[in-house]
Amino acid sequence: MKWQQNPEADGYVIYWGKSPDKMYGSIMVYGKNEYFFTGADRTDAYYFQIEAFNANGMSERTEIVKSE
Repeated sequence: MKWQQNPEADGYVIYWGKSPDKMYGSIMVYGKNEYFFTGADRTDAYYFQIEAFNANGMSERTEIVKSE
């Protein structure tokens, strides 16, 4: 997955799950605006949200995106 980079961000947190209201998994990415997600089962749909962070705090999360 790839997203628009925020020039003020130190990194990002990617939230994911199999339901839009149950995104319990998270992945922290530093200094990049892409991530190759290897935790998926081909037969299931997954939902993702991303939020940026730096020393001042966290941004708002993006809209939920569904991937099949």
